[in-house]
Amino acid sequence: MNATTVARRSWLVVVALALSVPATAAVPKPCLIVDGVAVDALRVGMPVLAALAIAGQPLSQQTVGTEVVFDLRPPWTHMTVQYGIVQRVSTRSPACRTARGIGAGASLAAVRQAYAGTPVSIRTTIPDGEILSFPFVGTRFLLRQGHVDTVEVFRAETLAQPSVIPPGPPGAQASPGPGATTALPSPPAAVGAWIIRTTSAQATDTTLVIAGMVENRSRPASVYAEVRAFNGAGRLVAQGDSPLFPNPVPSGAIASFAVRLTIDDVVRRYVVIIRPVGSISVSLAEQASEIKDIQQFASIVARQLQAVVQVTTNPPTRDDFVVVITNGSQFTVASVAVAVEIVATCRMVFPAPRSVQELRAGNVIGLQLRPGTSARLPLPVSVGICIEFATWAATPRIGEVRLGD
Repeated sequence: MNATTVARRSWLVVVALALSVPATAAVPKPCLIVDGVAVDALRVGMPVLAALAIAGQPLSQQTVGTEVVFDLRPPWTHMTVQYGIVQRVSTRSPACRTARGIGAGASLAAVRQAYAGTPVSIRTTIPDGEILSFPFVGTRFLLRQGHVDTVEVFRAETLAQPSVIPPGPPGAQASPGPGATTALPSPPAAVGAWIIRTTSAQATDTTLVIAGMVENRSRPASVYAEVRAFNGAGRLVAQGDSPLFPNPVPSGAIASFAVRLTIDDVVRRYVVIIRPVGSISVSLAEQASEIKDIQQFASIVARQLQAVVQVTTNPPTRDDFVVVITNGSQFTVASVAVAVEIVATCRMVFPAPRSVQELRAGNVIGLQLRPGTSARLPLPVSVGICIEFATWAATPRIGEVRLGD
């Protein structure tokens, strides 16, 4: 399954749940949607327990991969949590509005007018509607029949440069924004040159977004950014391109780009090439950058870990289970959590002969697993009726993974 499918599936679960929940009446107290930050008091980045203390008992919840989607009471609709941290919050309440005045019921034209000038927008068609997303703002809209049905906020991607060069000497450098990972310094901007000012990389599951700012010291032109991503061994693992915004890029302006790549490996280096539209060989500017924060690729490394449940005696008791964790990746795993469910049966004699089936659970944490090594850990199993298990079947699940040096 590619990254686009995974990302769309996660959002489509929210969409499906949203469409299944009847529209609720506006709450008396108006609530504010802060782009990329919060819906009323529920904030992106807060612990799930703190969020539920505000939102109250969820109506239901559903797990999608590593994410848990909570169905909430008004003014919220859904909250998406990953590894215990709130990633996204949505609302269908007409009482909730962004600072730009957009909320449930707003027209597509109103959304476009309110967010005019936003560097990047992504429009995705889904069954019975469409999604209009602004990644550098941190807000997306589910639209049905041309009007906003649901508003969702998420952590905005980094974009911290003005669209026009401020006054200053011709060779002045623009300051990179937070999260910029520029590996090669930009030379002074000369007349007739294209300069890549900043680049940044952000990975979510199997999607890697490379974004940046480009300065045009040449004549106006329609250009696009090509990105090539490489793993630690220097192998090309992904490649893609995207037009700059605005396009054509005016002379003396700074334009932005965001290229989304589907990845199945940890990316350690990437190259950005600015090319004129219609050409696959002419290079106006190039820049190579390194990615030092490998923790953002933890979900990819998790797929390269294997957990197997074994027993030390047969038939086993609850004290005879172990978990063997094998690190098949090229990175040291500082810690990995494994949750195990065991369906077991045993034979009871009193008060009458019968067979009993139980669901047991246990958790282990593996520490400092170097590439190619394994750890064998005792599995504490929850208490039940059965003393010895005649049959058993275990399902281990890899949880949070923290990467080491």
